[in-house]
Amino acid sequence: MTTTHVDPRITRTKKLLMDAFRDIAKEKKLQTITVKDITERATVNRATFYAHFYDKYDIMDYTLSETILKNLNDNLTLASELNEETLCKTFITITSYIEETHNECKLNSAAYGEVVEKRVKEELEDIFLTLIVQKHPNEDREALATSARFLSWGLYGTAKHWFHTSNTSARTYIEKALPLFMSQVLK
Repeated sequence: MTTTHVDPRITRTKKLLMDAFRDIAKEKKLQTITVKDITERATVNRATFYAHFYDKYDIMDYTLSETILKNLNDNLTLASELNEETLCKTFITITSYIEETHNECKLNSAAYGEVVEKRVKEELEDIFLTLIVQKHPNEDREALATSARFLSWGLYGTAKHWFHTSNTSARTYIEKALPLFMSQVLK
């Protein structure tokens, strides 16, 4: 198996741009952030920015991919099956990112929230589908996809509900519900 080697300069440049974008997002609304703002903060020229990203939405998407989506993938691809521990870790990853996004990007939490929600639900759906298909390879594919979507949207919706309404820790909140869910709903 061949592995592709990424030039460390590319990695550093993308990190500089990503860090600059995240810093600016703490100070300005997304609509007012410009590529010029990002390149000045990252101390690179516009051509360098465009060599790596299409526009500010592309860098926002990349930043999302490198943070929560990477964490979700790392947590869930290590999981060999869909169980209570997997759902608990996933829930905590989602709630941590929701809190982080809200705290770091108060000005943009609504704009980021929509993008984050869409991407996270899609990513979870793909990962859950893989795990469900492994366990039930002979079942109807459409039914399995619907089950994965149900889990994905339900878990994300529960995380949002926790964020807006709960005073307990994310772990306590989900650990209280999971045993019943696992024993009665996912028999």
